[in-house]
Amino acid sequence: MRILFIQQDHCMYGSSRSLLALIEQLIIKGHSCFVLLPRNGPLVAELEARRVPYELVPWRGWVAIEQFSRARQLLSGLKGITLNLKHMHSAARICRRFRPDVIHTNSAKTAFGSMLALMLRVPHTWHFREFLGGNFSCGLVLSFGSRISKAWLRRTSSTVVFISDTLRQHFVSQLNGLDSEVVYNGVMSGYNIQESRVFPPLEPLTLALVGRLDPLKQPLVALKAIEQLRDQGVNVRLVIAGGGQQEDMEAVADYIGSHRLGMCVKLLGEVKDTGTVYTESHALVVCSKGEAFGRVTAEAMAYGRPVIGANAGATPELIEHGSDGLLFRAGDPHDLADKIRYLFDHKDLISYMGFNAAKKAKREFTTEKYAESIERIFFRCCAST
Repeated sequence: MRILFIQQDHCMYGSSRSLLALIEQLIIKGHSCFVLLPRNGPLVAELEARRVPYELVPWRGWVAIEQFSRARQLLSGLKGITLNLKHMHSAARICRRFRPDVIHTNSAKTAFGSMLALMLRVPHTWHFREFLGGNFSCGLVLSFGSRISKAWLRRTSSTVVFISDTLRQHFVSQLNGLDSEVVYNGVMSGYNIQESRVFPPLEPLTLALVGRLDPLKQPLVALKAIEQLRDQGVNVRLVIAGGGQQEDMEAVADYIGSHRLGMCVKLLGEVKDTGTVYTESHALVVCSKGEAFGRVTAEAMAYGRPVIGANAGATPELIEHGSDGLLFRAGDPHDLADKIRYLFDHKDLISYMGFNAAKKAKREFTTEKYAESIERIFFRCCAST
């Protein structure tokens, strides 16, 4: 089977890492893969290293900033369509050379893949990975609103894939009977997941915060919790691995400096291989209110680490409180501090929860299961045309 992927994100965030894991497994299964991206970036280097063919076509998404006025959102969408139509024929020429059996758009943020599939009369599947609007919004909304987007979705797609059931319920009104499936991201080969992992010494209790440092991820909630525990005399340490916009990174660094947290908080910056961050920690902290899946949550569990996560978005779908992690009230640093203190006072639970976390990861979050599920969707999509 020949699969063309439309990838909106050119950086090495969750969707790109999931895409690379999927392509790796599909190539092992004998499929041919090709990637279209709107711009150059770190993902291109990874594709080249893996010898995955790709091309750059500067399309636009079909989402707008949530705080924009309705008129401005519509204008943004119209500009996007105009640019996409301008580049559609060059993208079609690339596709005709590759001759895809199916086109898969790897994000809800762009409709370019669906437009291309309609033009080429090729089956199209769509991978939704983010909350657009609503309580858990990533800060973006569909430019044309629900009704028009729903009509386009139904016209151009065979199946919509969601990375969590929580996310599917968010979009359920727009599906209106359209075929959909929940497929959890694969974060590690099942062969590499060990149910018993070695932990570092239990003093200090070391927590990891991994991912982009932006307000949606709420890193200051973690810092305030650590500050509270430090003032209580609890021997706890936080390691932060992640990049982001300069102003967001400076806000985190400024808080650490102004509250004298340098002795118990370590800023690593952006880390390419987060495996060592997990193995040198006892647990992961996830403060985000709007995780549509939470790749770092699944990664930590694959490394046999319990997760202390905000009880919001899809995080409680992944974590069973008291079994493989703990849940705290989203946005509440005092409740997060209480949950960390509980783990500090019951250190025997770290290995117990870590064992259960690894078992769940081996059952739910392997790259093999991920690829098998997506492959089955592609086969069904092609067979129905």
